[in-house]
Amino acid sequence: MDANMQQQYAEAFHGLHKTGDPLVLFNAWDAATAKAIAKTSPAIATSSGAVAAALGYADGENVPLDMLAGLVSRITASVSVPVSIDLEAGYGDTPDAAATSAARILQVGAVGINIEDGLSGGKRQLANPEQHAAKIKAVRHAAQQLGVHLFINARTDPFLLKYGSPAECLNEAARRAKIYADAGADGIFVPGLTDLALIGKFVQLAPLPVNIMVTQGVPAIPDLARVGVRRVSLGPWPMLAAMRVIGQAAAGVAMSKQYGTFLQPNA
Repeated sequence: MDANMQQQYAEAFHGLHKTGDPLVLFNAWDAATAKAIAKTSPAIATSSGAVAAALGYADGENVPLDMLAGLVSRITASVSVPVSIDLEAGYGDTPDAAATSAARILQVGAVGINIEDGLSGGKRQLANPEQHAAKIKAVRHAAQQLGVHLFINARTDPFLLKYGSPAECLNEAARRAKIYADAGADGIFVPGLTDLALIGKFVQLAPLPVNIMVTQGVPAIPDLARVGVRRVSLGPWPMLAAMRVIGQAAAGVAMSKQYGTFLQPNA
């Protein structure tokens, strides 16, 4: 990708995180889904779980980085909108590893990443926040070296990993948000936070644009917009829904011995 175009996409992606009009990301998992989504969406973001499932791997940095970079290259070549990649924990426990991984993704055209603190030492556990902040600093430096205003979406997992009571999870997430903001993050992503009152409180506490992930019990998008959420991610749910539809359609063809609507492209 042309360097000027990549920087334009990066600036555009930053600008999509608006108060009162959140960026809603219908997460993709390959070039085909990215192209379909880009017809009506101003940006593309991947879901690590969906990407891993589509490639035959378990979630949790099991997709080889080379394979992920190849996928990103195909996605960025297929769409004319900004692309953000779920980089999990940065593919390593050290700042250097995270910086190297982020650079690979930037070199094939991405302008945003998610980097999470809920995967450490290969286990689902909260990383030390200062160590995660060091990763964010290293990623920011790598992006600056490449001349890209990378959007670093720092994911924090106290709610997802059940750190404590809802109030304790909120306070820990807010504490980490401040640390990650100081390290150079651009957004804070809090999977598992679903209570509207707590979301509104977190928006007030966090020094960064807040990203909420859709799970059972998440408030409607207008309610999230009203309390100041600036980004909403559908995560793996689009892929799971698509696989459910395909499975049901395949079962219907197998049982009926009829082609159904599959020979009708516009059906």
